Amino acid sequence: MAHACVIRDNIETLLRCTNVNVHVIACLKAYGGLTEDQVSEIVAEQSLRNRCLTLYRWMQTSIETYNCFVQVMEENQQEHVSNLLKGETNGDIVAMHLNTNRPEIERQLSTAISQDVSAELSSEYSAISELSEHGLHLVGARPDKSILLYFYCSETIAATVLAKSYSSGLLRSLLDSVLNRLLSRATNQATSSTINQLETSLSFDVEEALLIEEVTGLDVFKTKKHPLEKEIDARFELKALRTALQRKERKSSEMHEDDGRYILPSHQISSSSQSKDAALLKEFPLSKHSPVVAMALLMDELYVIHSRSSTIEVFSCANYRCKTQQVTIVTDAKDVASCSPDNCIYILNTLTDRKSMEIVRLAKASNGIEYWKVPCDSRHISVSGVNVFLSLILKGNAQILEYTRKGSLLRTIVSDLPKQVSDFQAIRVKTGRFVCIAVDGSSGKRKLLSVDDDGTTVHSTEIDPDRQGSSSVEDHNFLTSDSNGCILVSDKRSSKVWAVDSNLEQRTELVSAQHHLVNPDGVALDDSGERLFALNKSKAVVQVFRISRRTSETKAK
Repeated sequence: MAHACVIRDNIETLLRCTNVNVHVIACLKAYGGLTEDQVSEIVAEQSLRNRCLTLYRWMQTSIETYNCFVQVMEENQQEHVSNLLKGETNGDIVAMHLNTNRPEIERQLSTAISQDVSAELSSEYSAISELSEHGLHLVGARPDKSILLYFYCSETIAATVLAKSYSSGLLRSLLDSVLNRLLSRATNQATSSTINQLETSLSFDVEEALLIEEVTGLDVFKTKKHPLEKEIDARFELKALRTALQRKERKSSEMHEDDGRYILPSHQISSSSQSKDAALLKEFPLSKHSPVVAMALLMDELYVIHSRSSTIEVFSCANYRCKTQQVTIVTDAKDVASCSPDNCIYILNTLTDRKSMEIVRLAKASNGIEYWKVPCDSRHISVSGVNVFLSLILKGNAQILEYTRKGSLLRTIVSDLPKQVSDFQAIRVKTGRFVCIAVDGSSGKRKLLSVDDDGTTVHSTEIDPDRQGSSSVEDHNFLTSDSNGCILVSDKRSSKVWAVDSNLEQRTELVSAQHHLVNPDGVALDDSGERLFALNKSKAVVQVFRISRRTSETKAK
């Protein structure tokens, strides 16, 4: 069904800006869009987000419910939702940060806005109703590190009204009135005393400010622009630097036609070498709302996932500022990988029944979501080209499953490793082979392997032959590769990160404890090859290091 595809492609935006209140539910029931049982189920759902999600799932399988919902949205001042559902592109959702001096009540305020905004815009808040007449609608809110307010701008004039009311201070005054009234109602306090307690300020992300200025042709942010200009300039400088380094990387990287061996880029050196020029650039904290699981770099952003949470932290690589993204269908993330050619991330997710797993594909540009079921024994996820690879142990056999980006299983590769392997992680490299880490379940020994695409082990070496270990890859090592083909191995216990070649003939120490690296659980190298990101789960921090790009190609011993 075409409408089901539209819903799936826009689900995150729809969940963000749809207000399913009691009046909407009553209309859906009266028009025959919902049965009595469905009404009971959706009314019983306390979470507004889950209420919307349930309704959109029903619409994907019922054209009658879909058509009825579109009609109800148009009749209840939510034409931005009906426009999205019908595939119309006019209008846009603009996010604004509302900061208060009382962060402990921001979640409560966000919920109150989402619950009351639709019913109260037309009755109690006449000032905001005036903005609505120009096509500007406050459509929802959610808690973040501030309160994120979502406005729907149906036309250029609406964006102009938003920009001018923001710069003049009118919008802040109107929102102060709204928030204080909602707060006084929720806390049973007198409005006058509440106003004295609540102080607010408004701000836009750089992307939103640029969008508004591009659409309206106005320069309304000029008086407040000094922090924005610094961020924009830094971003452009980083982009220019990255482009120059990528060109240099392509010239210095080549394949030997005689043996297929990949020559390491200039920042990778031999096993006897040690980086003397590495330095810690930045260390920034992660949210501790739930345990940190993994991270992945995509273009100029770092994605961090948490277990038992649908919240993804997205950090700008230009200034390390964080924004959060809600992916409702992600219930318990286990691993994450990125795909630059498709501009998307893949999340390995455990379903709520704890007996099933799935891969969730999140497109960065459109926020479109796709997902498909995978074996419940899946351990790790990686991406090569545009295909997705899963590492798992099934019936004692270490296996690699290859999927297309749309979830079609292409092949199953069964390795020739012995059955006592307790953990297994594999990534595909440019030669077409796989580089793997396998842990012996009895001894805890960890091996670094080069495996052919038929599962045959071509080369094997122990990572640390003198040390006993536990039976889990993540307790000691993490394996990844960057877009330039650099293969990284991190050792948590010794606090080291190496670069290795695809034949396991060269090992280069990039960062270690002497550079203040602390117990890395995961690592990633940016496209320039000069910044390495290291994740520490227990401390919930990411460390950023500068990596030297010296050329030194000596033979491995």
